[in-house]
Order: sequence, then C-alpha cells, then structure tokens
Amino acid sequence: MSDVPTAVTTKDEIALEGFIDYAGLFPPANLDMDSTVVNWNEFMQSDDSWILARLIIPASRLEEFKQAAESMLPSPEEQDLWQLSVLLPPAGSAEFADAVQATIEFNVSDCGAVANVVEFKANTVSEIDAALELLHDDLFPFIELPIDEDPRGLLASLSGAIAGAKVRTGGITPELYPLPAHLARFIHSCAVAGQPFKATAGMHHPGQNENKSVGIVEFGFLSVLQATASASVLGSSVEEVEAILVSDTPDLSAFTEEQLEQVRAELFNSLGTCSFNEPREDLRTMGMLKE
Repeated sequence: MSDVPTAVTTKDEIALEGFIDYAGLFPPANLDMDSTVVNWNEFMQSDDSWILARLIIPASRLEEFKQAAESMLPSPEEQDLWQLSVLLPPAGSAEFADAVQATIEFNVSDCGAVANVVEFKANTVSEIDAALELLHDDLFPFIELPIDEDPRGLLASLSGAIAGAKVRTGGITPELYPLPAHLARFIHSCAVAGQPFKATAGMHHPGQNENKSVGIVEFGFLSVLQATASASVLGSSVEEVEAILVSDTPDLSAFTEEQLEQVRAELFNSLGTCSFNEPREDLRTMGMLKE
C-alpha cells in the first residue's frame, strides 16, 4: 500500500479521504461474510485505501465477522485496527439494548477491529433520547431519520448530543429513494444547523446515474457533497440545493480546499455503499484519481 494518496489534486484528496463506508453484506451486493471481509482486506491493502472509512457489520453478526476475519485482522498491538460501524436494530425495539451490549463486548475482546460507530433508525424524539441514554460514550451514533416530513424537529433533538444524522438515499426498490425535494430539505437543514450526517444506499456514482435494474435515476455522491457545500458555504436555498442534486455533473470548483475540508469534517462525513470498485472507476474517469 502506497503512503501517497492516489488523488490527483489536494482538493480531490480532501473531498474523498475517509469517505466510503463499505457495506458489502447489504443489497444489492448481498455478499456473504467471507467474501465481504476478503474484499475489505484487499481494499485496505490497495493504494486507494485512504478513501475508506469503516466496514459496516450488523450487531447480530459480530461473532461471525470475528471468525471470518480472524486470519486477516491486525494484532491488537498494531495501530491500523480495522474500523467498524455496527448496524443496530431500530431504536425502541426489544433487541436494541442487547445489540448495544454486544457491540461494547466486541470492543472489549481486542480482536484487531474496533467498533467506534453505530447506526440505527429512529422515528421520534423520544426514541432518539432513549437510545442515546443506552449508548456507551465510545460509540458515536449515526441515526437514520425519516425525511418525507420536515426533519428539523428530529435534527434539533441531536443538537445537544454527540451524534450524527443518517439519510437513506436509495435501495433496491424505487420507493426507497427519497424525492429530490425531500433530500434537498434534509441537506439544507443539516447545513443550517451544523449537523453532521452520513448517507447510505443508492449512490455508487459521483453524479446522477440511471439504474435500469431499479428503474430510477440515482443521486450522485459528489452531487450531494456539492449540494451540502453550497448550502453551507454559499447560503444556497433549498430550491438551489435541489437543482444541484438533479444536475447531470457535480462541480466542486466553487469551493476552496479549506471550505471542502470543513464541510467534510462538520457536515457530510461519509457514504455507505456496497461497492468500492464502481466509485473508484468513475472517479478515475473523472480525473480525480490517478490511473
């Protein structure tokens, strides 16, 4: 693995560093655990490993992960432990507390991987508050919120907590894709509130892409980054953010390196996707990654 990132420019590196959470276990890839951890190990040894952030594993499969990855995991004494994001059951479910405890126990096991992020769905302020009460201080939560209604009330409940929001941007059926206006409203609300968030699903490409198997035009992950930066840095309106989301090609040229760095650190933290190769191929075609 090279010590030099494969980004073409410093701005490209800032935009992409630690950007992708790999979700190979989830649709549409639906890989088994062995294939997922083999892929992750190979990705982590590649010259593009700097783009990766975490491997996403459901809490119910943490023991299965340890068994599958045992021969590949670094020793606990090494500094490059595998970073995991653990998917918990929905807040308010009977399984939530046990899944939190399983994650804490996983970290105590010192297996060569650490779960320092958790993800779960919540639909109400009371669910969010109760879930945060159960979380260990070492677990940073990204909470998936519904965005078909105005999300500002739910986002406000996160303002005093050390927590991020999560937005679903697609899936294996058309109804899992939010309307552009709803996604724009969520992004704009996060930018105004200074609320960090991650996005998940349905974005394998930097710009808009026609997914013929689902029958829908997908959002682009760099378009979401541009939309977030535009709302935060330029004060763009919800309508202007929506126009960026549905434009053909993302364009980050209006932003300085410092501005993009702040947006990545404080707002759009990462993208969950079951593919690492498709984003890399497109980014090379765009000239953001070296061949």
